Amino acid sequence: MQKSLIVKALKKPNLAWKKSKRFLAHNLEDFIRMLTQQDKLSEIVNQKEIRVAGMKRTGNHAIINWVKSQHTGEVGFINNVSANENPYRYKYENLQDNFPEHKWAIEHNRQQAKGNFIKRDCLIYSYEDFPLDQIASDKFEHNHDLYLGKSAIRYDLLIIRDPFNLLASRLKTSSKVPYFLSVNSQNKTMVDLWLDYAKEYLGETNYLKHNKICINYNQWFADIEYRRKIAEKLQMKFSDAGIDRVSGQGGGSSFEGKQFDGKATSMDVLNRWQKLCDDPQYKQFFNQEVFEYSEQIFGHIPGTESLIK
Repeated sequence: MQKSLIVKALKKPNLAWKKSKRFLAHNLEDFIRMLTQQDKLSEIVNQKEIRVAGMKRTGNHAIINWVKSQHTGEVGFINNVSANENPYRYKYENLQDNFPEHKWAIEHNRQQAKGNFIKRDCLIYSYEDFPLDQIASDKFEHNHDLYLGKSAIRYDLLIIRDPFNLLASRLKTSSKVPYFLSVNSQNKTMVDLWLDYAKEYLGETNYLKHNKICINYNQWFADIEYRRKIAEKLQMKFSDAGIDRVSGQGGGSSFEGKQFDGKATSMDVLNRWQKLCDDPQYKQFFNQEVFEYSEQIFGHIPGTESLIK
């Protein structure tokens, strides 16, 4: 990994220098805030905090929009942040580098990165395609209140979708966006990461320790009573508002875009795999371990056994 970073630095010295300067500035800023903002750091900023972990094309945005729609009061959302970083800082620097025209959003996030937090009834922030040990690292936990402000109660939401439809959606999207076939880890493939999430879902690992709620996307999509129970666990008044919205994040559905916005529950999201079942590239994702973990979580999905014959 160190060798890879050195190679990147040699290929893009200006970018490496920029990141090094930012790293030093961030550490200095955090140190000064630790010394000077002790009173602010002890205040409750977020009445509720929901940290979301899921792989791309798992239905993350559908579920997050549904959670936001169930909630009342001031709800904030920080989308797709980077593990082991201050979410507000990551967001404003990413906007500054790539979308400098979004001046209001840049300054809005910059102020909160400096500790000028907006008090919220609920703060939601999401990670996509990151290993769970990075999301829940000791470094992040140590700096949590510095990064996001103190929360009265914290939840960890782990979202998992069956591997057959998940990988079909990712392969479909990869024809336009090639990075959908990789994840945010040099040592893991998409399949490796899905297995890690499956093990966390089943309790074989326990990286997420803040009132963890595991969501089976397939069941959430199909079962109103299952959604009602999730709302109860998150201490939300259930209305099921937002269930039919198709998010524009990531271009909407891999197969229909935003065509079904307003009637999302009509989409055939549980049978995407059938469209790619004869594709050799698709079939190479599957092995016996994936099948066994999928069956433990989602039960047998008829016809998928043909993928490893």
